[in-house]
Amino acid sequence: MNVLVNTAAVRPPTLLLSWIPDRRGSVSVEFVLGSVLIALTLVAGMELYQVVSAQSTALRAAVTMVDYMSLEETPSGAFINDLATFSAHHEIGNDSMAAFVISAVRRFEATSTEPDPPAVVEWNWKTAVAQTTANPDPDAPTPEQFADSCGVLGPAGSEAPGLRADLDMQPGEMVVVVEVCIDLTGRAYITGGFLPDSVLPKHFYQHQVLPVRGHVMPAAPS
Repeated sequence: MNVLVNTAAVRPPTLLLSWIPDRRGSVSVEFVLGSVLIALTLVAGMELYQVVSAQSTALRAAVTMVDYMSLEETPSGAFINDLATFSAHHEIGNDSMAAFVISAVRRFEATSTEPDPPAVVEWNWKTAVAQTTANPDPDAPTPEQFADSCGVLGPAGSEAPGLRADLDMQPGEMVVVVEVCIDLTGRAYITGGFLPDSVLPKHFYQHQVLPVRGHVMPAAPS
């Protein structure tokens, strides 16, 4: 009787023996699923960082450019182009196209015949920089075309609808507006940018406005 009891005590139940292989398989599946989830989370985080970085870079470039433009009475077109190139190369990075549109806007003084004067674009200066680590997309716009498509204020002499309200300009005020557009190619993303823009944006726009510091409208760059 004692022998039977001791044998049963040291031998694992048959049910436990049959459960161990199944449990090992379950652990393997859980490990694979967990690894995939971690990888997807890592990729999503890196893609989100690229989006946030592009948006903040566009804003930073607009702030830097408008600060310079609001101080200069005779801004240099060559300096503007160099500043745009520096921003594109050192902040925005490869596989992108960046456009910079600088506009001078004046709201005329109120008069008895024109108590609610319009705001009018005095001049524009546009420049764009394209950077790629591979052969450019033949269907992509040229830098000149991209610069022309950037911005919402319109060309010189135009009075864009709602311009004065958007800029919150008072009669007699003069401001400088800098608009920055950034397009990232699919190569800028780990996933290749195949996701739609509603999920993974590739087009970014920022603008900044500063009053002219002085009483003279900056001359159009030359």
